[in-house]
Amino acid sequence: MDIRNVDLNLLVALDVLLAERSVSRAAVRLHLSQPATSAVLARLRELFGDPLLQRSARGMLPTPRSLELLGPVKQVLDEIDRIIQPRAAFDPDRAEHTFTLSASDYVEYALLPTLVDYLERQAPRVRLAVRPLDLQTVAKQMEIGEVDICITGLLNAPPGLHERPLYTERIVSVVRRNHPGVGAQLTLDSFCRLEHILVSVRGSGFSARIDEALTALGRKRHTRLAVPHFLLVPEIVARSDMISALPERLALGYADKLRILEPPIKLDGFTVGQIWHERNEREPAQIWLRDVVLKLAQTSQK
Repeated sequence: MDIRNVDLNLLVALDVLLAERSVSRAAVRLHLSQPATSAVLARLRELFGDPLLQRSARGMLPTPRSLELLGPVKQVLDEIDRIIQPRAAFDPDRAEHTFTLSASDYVEYALLPTLVDYLERQAPRVRLAVRPLDLQTVAKQMEIGEVDICITGLLNAPPGLHERPLYTERIVSVVRRNHPGVGAQLTLDSFCRLEHILVSVRGSGFSARIDEALTALGRKRHTRLAVPHFLLVPEIVARSDMISALPERLALGYADKLRILEPPIKLDGFTVGQIWHERNEREPAQIWLRDVVLKLAQTSQK
């Protein structure tokens, strides 16, 4: 028997018929006429190859086969009912859940401490796992459920995913305090003369925009060091005469060690946002997390 050819409404009728053991009473509960209910019983008998209910002096009695079916039919109907019921809202106070985020170390610095503090207070049983950002593979990671949301610059977000802006970030230049080669303002000549630390995050395009802006002016910079992580830069800059470009939120966190300067070239800012796969679009827990991240990102911007 192919289940695709079975009308599942018949199971509902069977459950009622076995409970009532009367066609007339079952007809009332099923909102059917008595002839229509008798016809349903006939279809059930054909389906299972058994009389199911037999007339006797004491009314209709279940056959051994129908008694075997009683428990499994109720279980199936209960499972179907659970499946079709609206999803319960996510309760952060009681939920035991693990979320997996993908982000660069800059985003981790900018948002994770605030998010962790929030979870400590509002969702004490919720756990957080953070994976390194790889824009080449993150879409696949979200498709198969390895990553719930990714927080990154939306300009570089993979196509075909849902996205929501969180905040706009500026790019600033940083040098160590008392740098001998930088005056009150950072000039283009100084910018090009100084040795640069380049942050090379795969797929980010962050440093490429600086070189493109310089090329448009017929200038270029000298890169002394290339590193894969933003958080390496402030400590190295603070101990050297090198210069670097950083997102402003990160630079402000090291304002006691660094001078934060306006770049001498026009550099567009970028929008940081969260992206997620369609598989998580309507999931209550995921909706809750995305709303929390948005709220915290906008609050920390003020």
